[in-house]
Amino acid sequence: MRWKSLERPIQAPKQLLVEGRTPEILFREWTEAIGLKGQMEVRDFLSLSDLTDFLKLFATYKEFKENVTGIGIIRDAEDKPAESAFASVCASLRLAALACPNVNGVVAEGAPRIGVFILPDCDQTGMLETLCWRVLEADPAFGSRVGCVAQYLNCLRQGGVELKNEAKTKVWAYLSAQGQFDPLVGRAAQAKVWDWSSPVFQPLSDFLKSL
Repeated sequence: MRWKSLERPIQAPKQLLVEGRTPEILFREWTEAIGLKGQMEVRDFLSLSDLTDFLKLFATYKEFKENVTGIGIIRDAEDKPAESAFASVCASLRLAALACPNVNGVVAEGAPRIGVFILPDCDQTGMLETLCWRVLEADPAFGSRVGCVAQYLNCLRQGGVELKNEAKTKVWAYLSAQGQFDPLVGRAAQAKVWDWSSPVFQPLSDFLKSL
């Protein structure tokens, strides 16, 4: 099976589906930190092109039909409008004979309850790293460090470096400077870098709790 996350038994009533191993690691830490351990399992559907087939297979499982009461799907908006990403996820849900919520970021009633959250905030373009960077920017304790990263990126641009993914470059540069762990946001979550009580994280924490 190409989805290792589907090899694990379904043991929790709430299932959170995310795109990629790094988000899977981060959201496991996040859900545990906000008190959802045992209530929610996080699974990686690998990529957007895999989501429809992942959902079709997942929905056939006996344990899914009998035990799952809530499903959350999280993906990046990337460089397109959040509504475009939301529509894409809804298309996959419908092809898997599952209901699609009417509003991005709001969990729809049903059996199971289903919600879709498009990162970073169900509105703007961006991704998981965009959200994490906003957390750093919002914390006064990190002001000087955030400024240093901004200066570093400006220096790269002046040197003719093309920043193909500025959000990831900023976060990776900041985390690399810590020198204690892999600079991916999921590993940083395991190292307790992220403040889950940050107001920047609150809308998504509320979404997870509402599933």
